[in-house]
Amino acid sequence: MELAVLTWLMVKHVVADYFLQTSWMISEKADYGKAGGLVHAGEHGLLTAVTLLFFGVGWWVILFALLDFILHYHIDWCKSNYLRGNFRFAPWPYDSDDPQYWWAMGIDQFLHYMTYVLIVFLIGAFGVIG
Repeated sequence: MELAVLTWLMVKHVVADYFLQTSWMISEKADYGKAGGLVHAGEHGLLTAVTLLFFGVGWWVILFALLDFILHYHIDWCKSNYLRGNFRFAPWPYDSDDPQYWWAMGIDQFLHYMTYVLIVFLIGAFGVIG
C-alpha cells in the first residue's frame, strides 16, 4: 500500500509542478508571502489531501497536506532565491546555461520527493491506513 501512496503522490507532484504551475507563480516564489508561491504550494497541499483521501487516510489528511504545503513553499522559496543570487553563498543569478541552475532544480525535486517519503513513513508509523 505504501508504494501505491508514494507513486500517486509523485504523480500528483508532476501535475502540480508541471501542468498547473503558471509563470505568475514562478515569478513570485522568491518573494516571501507573495500570492504566487502560496497558491502554488496550496495546490500541492490540496492535491496531497485529495490523493491521501483516496487511500482512506481520514482526518490525518489535514496534517499531511499542511506538511506538504509548508515544506513545498519553503523548498521553492530557497531554490528561487538561490537562482536569483539572493544568498551570500550564491551572490549572482543562475540560468539554465549554468550547471548550478540544474543542481538547484535537481535538489529541489529531490527534496519534494523526500517530503512524500516522509509522509508515507508517517502514515506507516502512525498506522493511519488499514
